[in-house]
Amino acid sequence: MKTTATQLALFVVVIVGLSACRKDPVQAAGPRTAPAATEHAPAQPEPGSHDDWCDEHQVPESLCTRCNPALAAAFKATNDWCVEHGLPESQCRICNPKLKIERPPKKDGAK
Repeated sequence: MKTTATQLALFVVVIVGLSACRKDPVQAAGPRTAPAATEHAPAQPEPGSHDDWCDEHQVPESLCTRCNPALAAAFKATNDWCVEHGLPESQCRICNPKLKIERPPKKDGAK
């Protein structure tokens, strides 16, 4: 019985340790360009607008496969997929360090 308790304790330590080591590939590539008050776009933003932005992953929310994994199939179907990092090649800053994805500016008069 003592062996089983020791094995269980070791298993828990390993699982906790492994989960602490996981990082988002984009975060590993470098710091974000600007901190934000909110992480995700409001409900139903206009695609391509300033409001259509995922601060967490620094891509348009409407194209964020990490927040909406169902979008991955469309990128894979057009051969725009980085298998190694699990995101669209057009968004992979690890494979493309010079890649710049910028948030669209706010429209004139918008707050």
